Amino acid sequence: MNTNNAATIIALSEVISYSAEARVNKELLTASMAEVRMNCYEPGQITPMHKHPGEEEVMIVFEGNGEVLLDGNDNLPIKQGDLIRLPSDQFHSIRAAQDSRMVLVYFMKPGYMSQRPDRLHEKPSIEELHGER
Repeated sequence: MNTNNAATIIALSEVISYSAEARVNKELLTASMAEVRMNCYEPGQITPMHKHPGEEEVMIVFEGNGEVLLDGNDNLPIKQGDLIRLPSDQFHSIRAAQDSRMVLVYFMKPGYMSQRPDRLHEKPSIEELHGER
């Protein structure tokens, strides 16, 4: 995390990493107006359904393709170069295509929260989301 006053450059292609177990979530930097994180997906990997209460999410697909799964709405196909805004309080999940690795960079308010639907009924072995409390 970088919160000092120095200029910061991060070579995104140098910080990409994948895991066969689950998508990789990395903190890239935090500024006063945004926390910037990266998700790296092997083909078919997913970020579980969740929402960010009262906060929008902005994402850029850096590499690959997949889809944003929306609760109660049509899914959104996404591909390299797409810029996506998800409204606050919209339950969503993100999945890489079965034939493609995918890398997303996303921007949130510092200290943001993630909330899953009906968290009490989920298996404890499911990975926690960043910002989940």
